Amino acid sequence: MANNAPITHEDHWSRPVAMTPDGQWISLREVVEEKPTQVPFSRLSLEKQSELVAERIRQSPEFDVGILGKRIVNKKHAIEEVQKRTSIGRALIDVEQRMIRMLIKRALEGNL
Repeated sequence: MANNAPITHEDHWSRPVAMTPDGQWISLREVVEEKPTQVPFSRLSLEKQSELVAERIRQSPEFDVGILGKRIVNKKHAIEEVQKRTSIGRALIDVEQRMIRMLIKRALEGNL
């Protein structure tokens, strides 16, 4: 089943989606245009995944997420949750992993 969910118009191109073997963040633009040697998100340690997600949230122009049965989580709180790898933080990491996978796929297909 295809996922045709719309992607917002924020600047996904400049935000990190992977890491170089020497530990530098790689943006979506770099992954698509330069095709550098990279460690994909799924192969990063949980610590590095949380660092990457925290950085993506930090670079996001706006960030508020509603947690079912909880409340709205703002950018600062989301970063704290991700860094502590709480249940909310792990859920945010999982969501970002899916987003990164979708962004890379669509960008490589020319649909972003």
